[in-house]
Amino acid sequence: MTEFRRTGGCQCGAVRYSIHAPATVTEHCHCSMCRKIHGTVMVTFSHVAKDKFVLEKGKDNLSVFDSSPPVHRHFCKTCGCQLFALDDDHPEIVEVATGTFDGGAHPGHPESSLRHIYFKSKVPWLEVKDELPKLDTV
Repeated sequence: MTEFRRTGGCQCGAVRYSIHAPATVTEHCHCSMCRKIHGTVMVTFSHVAKDKFVLEKGKDNLSVFDSSPPVHRHFCKTCGCQLFALDDDHPEIVEVATGTFDGGAHPGHPESSLRHIYFKSKVPWLEVKDELPKLDTV
């Protein structure tokens, strides 16, 4: 059996990571905080077991922004890319910014775990036509 492995990193390449197990869930977040931090209408995070996430390079090049305690967002100091978040309420997971996976790789989550969260906070002009669950919270 082939070992599961995905790699990713920031835009400038100063920070690199790998994951060694499929994500358990992937969420499209529509909250205003994620929209502001990422500069987009929504952001996608994949939850990975903390013991399956390896920071390969650039630990000293990370900065942390405590946007909404207990959430700690980790950014590259050089290019500003948010790579992952840690949540004190869920210390067993790393919320990886899915768009930072190399080559747009699938994070391995079960298709049934893909969902929208904070959907009531979405920008009013965005029309979402998919059949995914649309939750008002997490």
